[in-house]
Amino acid sequence: MDSAGVKICAVVPVYRHEKTSRHVVESLVNLNIPVILIDDGNAPEGHEILESVARDIPDVELVTHKCNRGKGAAMRSGMEAAVAAGFTHALQVDADGQHDMGAIPLFIKETQEHPDDLICGYPEYDESVPKAREQGRKITNFWVAIETLSLKIPDAMCGFRVYPLATSWPIMKCLRNNRMGFDIEMIVRLSWAGVKMRFFPVKVHYPKDGVSNFRMFHDNVVISMTHTMLCFGMLIRLPLILTRRLFKKKKI
Repeated sequence: MDSAGVKICAVVPVYRHEKTSRHVVESLVNLNIPVILIDDGNAPEGHEILESVARDIPDVELVTHKCNRGKGAAMRSGMEAAVAAGFTHALQVDADGQHDMGAIPLFIKETQEHPDDLICGYPEYDESVPKAREQGRKITNFWVAIETLSLKIPDAMCGFRVYPLATSWPIMKCLRNNRMGFDIEMIVRLSWAGVKMRFFPVKVHYPKDGVSNFRMFHDNVVISMTHTMLCFGMLIRLPLILTRRLFKKKKI
């Protein structure tokens, strides 16, 4: 999608969600949004499904990882392809189909009106949400408020965002957080960089037969380590963050 200098694609990382990926890709292409599909080391039968999606649906590029490298690595590969193709913005969409695709037109409109800003979703859950997952997000959002010295980030884990590539890609390509801590670290570092963010609700549904890639013990450890690293990073940047806040207040 290209409008007023804004050229948007979608980046869709896929691991073990190849069966739901076709519907997600079709929804995007029907909105005239080109798709970069990332096969993050799926089994051979899963790779075949993704190849057929890329072959059958126009404006779909498939990037393949030979082995599973994690969501963060998949997003970096997708963003790198988006930059190489000349896109200015990339819509991050999960392949599991949990997010309401009906929110996309609003996100595109906001991107066109505010091209320098991160347009980010925050989840509106129905009764299908696992309670442990919901509570875990609240803990993460508490720590993100500390790491950014801000209460302006209502959710740091939602995988439904439009990234302005000019400011996001230089940060993203340097990240080494390859798995479940990726979305958290990315939004915190964008906050540190002074990128303005706009948040909008996105309905989220967890199907009973859905496949989850979240590993309760391992990924919680990774997220905890991510928060520890970000807290130290905040302390190092504390003078810069406070100076920027003070400057903005004086400017107003």
